[in-house]
Amino acid sequence: MASAPEPWFRRTDEPLPFRPTKKISSRAPDAPEYRTLACFPWNRRSLESLWDGSLNGTIDELWKSVVEKYWDAVAVGADHCAYIIFTHSKKPPVRINMPKDPPEKLIPWDKICVAWALGHRAPCDPLLIISRGSLVYIYNPESGGMAGYLRGHGGAITSIAVHPKRPNIFCTTSRDTTTRIYDLTLSPIEFPNNPRWPPSKEPSLAGAAHGLHMNEPEGGGLGRCIMVLMGSRSGGHSAAVLGAAFSEHQPLIATCGMDRCVKIWAVRSDDPESITREDKPLFSSSRIHKAMVLSVSWLHPDFLITHSAPAEMRVDPVGTKNKETYLDPGEVVVWQWLGLNRFYPPDLENALEGPQNKQRYRRGCASDYQESSSFKFITVYSLDGAQSRDAIHHLHAFHSPFHDPLILTALTGSDRFQLTNVATLEPRKMPTFSEFLPELIRKDLQMNWDPAEVSAATQAVEKDEPPPGEAGPSSVGSTSINEPTTRPRGGEPPPLPISRQHRLMAAQRPVYQPETLPGREIQLPGDAAAQVRLNCTAVTCDAQFIVGVGTHSTIWIWKLVEGRASSAAPSPPV
Repeated sequence: MASAPEPWFRRTDEPLPFRPTKKISSRAPDAPEYRTLACFPWNRRSLESLWDGSLNGTIDELWKSVVEKYWDAVAVGADHCAYIIFTHSKKPPVRINMPKDPPEKLIPWDKICVAWALGHRAPCDPLLIISRGSLVYIYNPESGGMAGYLRGHGGAITSIAVHPKRPNIFCTTSRDTTTRIYDLTLSPIEFPNNPRWPPSKEPSLAGAAHGLHMNEPEGGGLGRCIMVLMGSRSGGHSAAVLGAAFSEHQPLIATCGMDRCVKIWAVRSDDPESITREDKPLFSSSRIHKAMVLSVSWLHPDFLITHSAPAEMRVDPVGTKNKETYLDPGEVVVWQWLGLNRFYPPDLENALEGPQNKQRYRRGCASDYQESSSFKFITVYSLDGAQSRDAIHHLHAFHSPFHDPLILTALTGSDRFQLTNVATLEPRKMPTFSEFLPELIRKDLQMNWDPAEVSAATQAVEKDEPPPGEAGPSSVGSTSINEPTTRPRGGEPPPLPISRQHRLMAAQRPVYQPETLPGREIQLPGDAAAQVRLNCTAVTCDAQFIVGVGTHSTIWIWKLVEGRASSAAPSPPV
């Protein structure tokens, strides 16, 4: 009996079976640039997993009509507004105007972020979360108006993430070094309900900058902040937070930022009437990447994938006079968090049922929330194409029960993108000594040595004498390897001398680079690549389509042309 053929995402030696089917663009010469996108993420089977399946079988017909109406909806963020564009049905696009002058001053990096969410009380009314500056807006496409607005951040919002199983929970990251988690089933706080800070006997009026309620209403309509992940010296981010992702399996959230750190926090809410403040994550490390971390995604309960921007490194890290630098490309890292079973033991999850037995607080020690070593590299690849620190890649991670984890990488402003199957990546290859420390190997000298010279050098070492043709220990410096090093009791050892030769060898050392991320590329169709540029991409409709957005208000659609999607007309995913 013949075996079934491998699915398309595992046949890495063949071209991608996606073909361009549609291009939507504006003819206006001053058309805005699309910088972010969010595809409608749910299908007809989603009720089986949303809210642990509590609504499955109760609103099936209503949910089916919602999926049929919004399955091809793509939300995009432009300069001063957001759009909902229907890529296959003949519905007019929806324009959502945003304030042109937010409360704070914006920089070119700031953008309008968009994400889809649902309310548990009205799951058949999808909501669009939009950020403009430091403000959060909640748009209801069914009513065509704003369902709420929220404030609290002290800097521009950099990303929005929605919980994969409880879409009424979402978070926003910001340049104010904090991450705020919201619940759409609650309404904004009208009056502050803050704890008192001794010696005062009155509730604190410190405000949102300290993770507390503001002294004025939080907002209007839907949504309330229930938790703030503080930025501080104890364990929070020390610079702008650039990305976040909720775990699908545990009450965890991962964040990443400009401080090169990746952190994992426990999500909890003690009292919905007050904000839960957290400044000590369960995991924190700045040794996974060499530059700011742009995104983080969960692949498994304890496996994550992160990617970073290019890093500017010094050619001579030892010397103080040579200021020459080189550009190290960004990296994609798949790594494992080794502390999951310590905080969430699998054999105790079923035994600890009931609020009286469950562990209320999960906290780590200083070695967890300051600089943790409880992680393991799985694979590391470099991102090709960046010519400057401002040329960064956009990475979109997609995984489902029917597909291997897939990532789309696109260099901002390029004319192509790349799709990679994470399951086919090779484990990280450790560099050899000749690649990492060539000055210690000196293969060229060893291979050219005469046997007589090798014998004479060996005899000199055995007699504790300098090899032929070299000076004695006195010419190296005041401290020699043949002389014992003495120091006063309790003092520090004297620094070893660093000769000019060692400095030159360190400066000439070839920088070890991991292999370039493999994948199959797709280029923009036709002559469009010479006029417009791609900014970001996403997989949608159970990997039946790939959507990309870019300059001149352009949207590209690529369709899977094998299997059930090869001949059938576009239809809602099952």
